[in-house]
Amino acid sequence: MIDSLVRKNIRDLKPYSSARSLYQKGVFFDANENALGSAVKLQGYPELNRYPDPYSGELRKALGEFLGVSEKNVFAGNGSDEIIDLLIRVFVEPSEEIIVLEPTYGMYKVAGDTAGIKVKVCPLNSEFQIDLPSLWNILSPATKIIFCCSPNNPTSNLLRREDIEKMCKRFRGIVVVDEAYIEFASQPSIGNMATGLENLVVLRTFSKAWGLAGIRVGYAIADEKVLNYLDKIKEPYNINKISSTLAIKALREKDTMLGFRKVILEERERMSKRLREMGFTVFPSEANFLLVKYPTSSKIAKKLAEESGLIIREFGNKKLLENCVRITIATPEQNKLLLNSLEKLI
Repeated sequence: MIDSLVRKNIRDLKPYSSARSLYQKGVFFDANENALGSAVKLQGYPELNRYPDPYSGELRKALGEFLGVSEKNVFAGNGSDEIIDLLIRVFVEPSEEIIVLEPTYGMYKVAGDTAGIKVKVCPLNSEFQIDLPSLWNILSPATKIIFCCSPNNPTSNLLRREDIEKMCKRFRGIVVVDEAYIEFASQPSIGNMATGLENLVVLRTFSKAWGLAGIRVGYAIADEKVLNYLDKIKEPYNINKISSTLAIKALREKDTMLGFRKVILEERERMSKRLREMGFTVFPSEANFLLVKYPTSSKIAKKLAEESGLIIREFGNKKLLENCVRITIATPEQNKLLLNSLEKLI
């Protein structure tokens, strides 16, 4: 099925062959690099004067081992945003469309708008779950990708696994499930489903639980055919040596990540309790943030920023998010400062 979904020009495309795509070792005279060295040195990162592996082979291998899947089912990207963009470029013709299940992460729609394709919105239901009847109603032969997020941002809930499976089995297109916050959830990743459902793409990231937002590394778990097409059109060297090496090192520090997770989940529970005591409606969270509701939340967010330098995210009058703000779980000291400031304001 995958080949039939891909844009014809992408199927026929002869990909660019970079200097490092053929040879990774040897005395290099082929890439016009500076053989004398680098203007700066960074301990632990030799040969910064040389281009990185265009396919991030070591990182993919490490991710495959960490996830318990074949490295052929893993694609490493310059953040998940790159992968979102590549998926649209591979599968969606200018005359075709994507569906975004909202409210959710805004980059799915931005990526579609940037590509000049139609973006349909299917609202989640009142429980922030997939409204399957509404989704089936707006599907058309022109629909190529459905984007959703689980745990969802900003509603912080997991989407039902069985609903995702139903989408994959009924929809003759690509289903993308963004699991940026899965490490904080009470249920495991659905990444293992992606090796059995050829149209499912699961996105993951080092930006949240691993604390590596600054290195911009995301990855996808998907059918090998899907990932081969992403490789075909990606930038020649999409992940730099430093980011790739740091991501590999992070995978060896799982206990550190789990330590972060433990503190964040404890603080999430403590903050939920305090906010409810103050009169906020606090939605159940499976992520490292809380979605909370209060009649004057927009004013509160503005005052916190201007008077205390405490920044939370407000959503104005967006559908299903009226009077809502999103609060990231920070350090215990920072959380205490925010809670005390909120208490004074209300």
